[in-house]
Amino acid sequence: MENLSIKTRDILLHAGWNPNNKNDVTKTVMFLEAMGYQVYDCVIDVLTVFGGMTYKFKHPDGSIETFHFCPEETVGDYYEKEDFEEFEARINEPLIVVGEAYRGYLIMLIAQSGKVFGKNASALYKFGDNIFEALDTLCSFKIPEEINLNR
Repeated sequence: MENLSIKTRDILLHAGWNPNNKNDVTKTVMFLEAMGYQVYDCVIDVLTVFGGMTYKFKHPDGSIETFHFCPEETVGDYYEKEDFEEFEARINEPLIVVGEAYRGYLIMLIAQSGKVFGKNASALYKFGDNIFEALDTLCSFKIPEEINLNR
């Protein structure tokens, strides 16, 4: 986990993350496959290392911020794979729902390339080229790059 910034690593550890624990993601992969996703290795890696818990930490204004990597909780009975096709078209690669951020206001998705995106209504944001950059964006309150329709 040497790719995590010190600040991000501290936030994750304080929230209860243990880098030595590995989550069994068999049921989650089966859930995603039942939805029609072809689950790629980078998603399995993220869910194995960071899945299964909600990360809570303080925003600079003192409020509590959260994110999680629990696809079943995010999707519930509400979303279908087809709900995200518009966003796949914007970036020209498949996306898989992996969790939520900003206290549930943003759906987190991972592309086949490993890039991490967030969706809110019709807006799509790139949080990083990999999970480490995305976690740093989340934990450091960096503004993610908005992906426009004509990109």
